[in-house]
Amino acid sequence: MKDQSWMKAYPVFSLNLAVRHIGDKDYAKQFLHRKKMRKEIINIKNGLYSASQNVFAVASNIIHPSYISHLSASYLYGATQTIPIRIHIASPKRIRSIEFSGYRIEFITSNSLWGFHKEKMGNEEIFLVDYEKLLIDAFDKPQHMGNFSEIENLYENSQKIDVQKVKDYLLRKNSERIYRQVGYMLQKHRNVDIFGLMRLGRNYFCLDKFSKSKKIERKWRLFI
Repeated sequence: MKDQSWMKAYPVFSLNLAVRHIGDKDYAKQFLHRKKMRKEIINIKNGLYSASQNVFAVASNIIHPSYISHLSASYLYGATQTIPIRIHIASPKRIRSIEFSGYRIEFITSNSLWGFHKEKMGNEEIFLVDYEKLLIDAFDKPQHMGNFSEIENLYENSQKIDVQKVKDYLLRKNSERIYRQVGYMLQKHRNVDIFGLMRLGRNYFCLDKFSKSKKIERKWRLFI
């Protein structure tokens, strides 16, 4: 089989895809087995293979829809200097972590699989959270940001953000807690005030769920 370029066109491919290109299922199995033995491809999981060395492209193409988020995305956007050893993937369902090329790919179950885009990384495509959605994801599952300092890095070092997009995403997420946290951080670090976008209840939330601080921020009704 001379033309094997199709393998590099897909960061992740299945046996069924190989059959479509090769034409015979038994021969496709033999072909993939030989490639694996020669370490030209890797068997990622359950009949999924890759000839790529780009962990971000592989990680964000294992399941669809999914996208890179949390600390991994913060690193790609240049908001942190922490080099990730875990690649965080927002996913529609729980999947066991995968070891790939010295990284651990971790799947974070999410019911908010929107606010991401496809972009080129080298010759391959990755699915990456929008920066505006990352501001929200960071508070949705803060444990995957490493610590609160990394969330502050995200707001302090952020690129130019589309404030209207942040508002639209907050309304779509419809979480009062996250709205308060994002609103406070935008006001503190970006001098952007989105107060009044959603109604506030009378209770108080913690800005940092891992902090025991009881200092009160009255406008946003937060413990900071």
